[in-house]
Amino acid sequence: MKHLSMAVVVRNGKVLVQERQKAAKGVVVEFPGGEVLENETGTDASVRKLYEETHLEGLNHVATFAGINDFGGRIYYAVFRASEQVKPKVVDSERRQAFKWLKPDELPLDEFHTADVDFINTKLGKYCVSEA
Repeated sequence: MKHLSMAVVVRNGKVLVQERQKAAKGVVVEFPGGEVLENETGTDASVRKLYEETHLEGLNHVATFAGINDFGGRIYYAVFRASEQVKPKVVDSERRQAFKWLKPDELPLDEFHTADVDFINTKLGKYCVSEA
């Protein structure tokens, strides 16, 4: 059973998503993340995958949520706060990555997995508040 972890990076009312090329699916929109390795926590996996996919590090971790992914394994959503100066970097040109900061109501929910949509609808709004 595959366990997954997503890095949910928020700043000033928006969340970071990546568009990238996947061999079997074409271009997908998702949070940075991936598989949790053996002896790794969901939060640690999010930190690792966030760095591998965006070169972002040292962000303020504020919460981690757990659920069941679309494949029957666990899924973790680690929420991080970022400053306006934080900019993700494309790390693999073959993935054709592009990053966007979107408000929760701008997220293309039909492109996310069911577990992601549940997290977006029930938890994300609490962390996507604009700083005054």
